[in-house]
Order: sequence, then C-alpha cells, then structure tokens
Amino acid sequence: MGYALLACRVLLGTVLVASAGGKLHGGTAFRAFVAAARELGAPARWARSIAIAVVVGEIAAALSLAAAPRGLAGFAVALPLLAAFTIAILGALRRGTNASCACFGVSATPIGRRHVVRNAVLITVAANGLALGAAGAATPTHLAGALAAVSCAVIGALVVISTDELAELFDLGSAPGPLGR
Repeated sequence: MGYALLACRVLLGTVLVASAGGKLHGGTAFRAFVAAARELGAPARWARSIAIAVVVGEIAAALSLAAAPRGLAGFAVALPLLAAFTIAILGALRRGTNASCACFGVSATPIGRRHVVRNAVLITVAANGLALGAAGAATPTHLAGALAAVSCAVIGALVVISTDELAELFDLGSAPGPLGR
C-alpha cells in the first residue's frame, strides 16, 4: 500500500504544480485563467478572487503532498478543488459554453468530455490517496519499488497534463456530443 500512496502523492502533486505553474506563468496566463473562470460560471466580480484561491489551493495541496508524512491534507484540499472544477466544467458543457481550458495555462482548446474524464481520474487518485494515507499505509521500503512507483506516477501525470495535446494528436472527441467536445 505504501507504493500506491507514494504514486498517488507524486501523480497528484506533479499535476497540481504544473497547473498552478501554468496559471502563474506570466500575466497573460493568469488573465486567461480568470477569463476561463468567468466562462465556467464564476460571477465576474468574484472571478479574480476565485482564481487566486484556486492557485493558492493547488500550491498548498502540492506542498502538503510533498512534505507531510502521508499527504492527507494535500489530498483533502485537492478533492474539493477537483470536484469544483468538474462541476463547473459539467455546468458549462450543459449550457453550451465554448469556454477554453486554462487548466495548465493559456489554451484555446475548448473544454469537453475529456476534461471531465481527466478530472474523474484525478478525483479517484486523490480519494485513493486519502484512503491509503488514512489507513496508515507504510512507507515504501525498497528503493526499486519506490522508483517504479514514482516513474509510473510521473508518466501518469504527464499524460494528464497533456490531455489536450494527446486528444488533438489522436483526433479524439472531434465530433461534438451532447456534452460538447
């Protein structure tokens, strides 16, 4: 169980760092995230404050995942963040909004079902990590096992971070459906 907990911590922490970093990569990226928050349903007067809170939450969760013994607080912060993102995306898709995904910085890619699936995967990772940490998963004892867990987690994180690029590469979701692309 310790290797699975380690993998959850590394995967989720890497995604959160990339997400916060992308949003903070210059003023343009942050403004794009504020605009995306408005397009996803945040009231215009609160969009900037919500965007700041999201970035602070992502950074706090990532730091806790890296520093705390089991990362419990990081998982506990990430779960509602991910749930809120997913609810906002589902609402925007149902309204037919052409909001862009500024999840990892400036992007012209409109949100779609793949973003819901991606978030569902991340919610599952966070929930499993929280459960494993709360159950007292042991610290990995073998270096080879820990390296394998970290390697798999980093690869998984790169797939998550590259969702839009991979979808474009494989032309996934090019036909709009009832919930959008």
